[in-house]
Amino acid sequence: MSDAAMPAANAVTDDVTAESPLRLPIGRTVLVGVGAVAVAGLLGGLLWHILAATPTYTIGDDRGALITERGLSQVFATDIWYVIISLALALLLGGVFWWLFGRLGWMGVLLALAGSFLAAIVCWQFGYLLGPNGFAERVSRASPGDHVPMDLTLHAPIVVLVWPFATGVVILVAALVDLVRRRHD
Repeated sequence: MSDAAMPAANAVTDDVTAESPLRLPIGRTVLVGVGAVAVAGLLGGLLWHILAATPTYTIGDDRGALITERGLSQVFATDIWYVIISLALALLLGGVFWWLFGRLGWMGVLLALAGSFLAAIVCWQFGYLLGPNGFAERVSRASPGDHVPMDLTLHAPIVVLVWPFATGVVILVAALVDLVRRRHD
């Protein structure tokens, strides 16, 4: 076998070539993508924990838990805070995914949607973990007159789909802008 036909001993197979649709080597692309999902999800959960005021039940003399009308409206406010935070972070995440996977075509879109859905679940679960949680146990230990906050959780779990929707919008707009730019060049 001639020297020309043999691959170079120091050739890097993980490197991005001119033919590669990725902007970074595959290992770095995966690392940046997973890191972006983790950071967005964890930051979202932390912001949700900080910004969403959970409603409280007041323990009555008969040890029954009572909630006011305002408290009932706060139940939905926690979901609204989740949606607002989700929109902001998913738009940013969509930009990161477009930069990482924009050249992959439909496969890049699927990766971005799956990643943003995962970030949504991380955000929800991390916010829940930060609390408050364990509502039933806290109510059972409460004394009359105590105010017991509800768990920080989603009451309409379908809102986790805000993340992939917002990410998809960013990718759609970026793809359209890219197409128009290429047609004018």
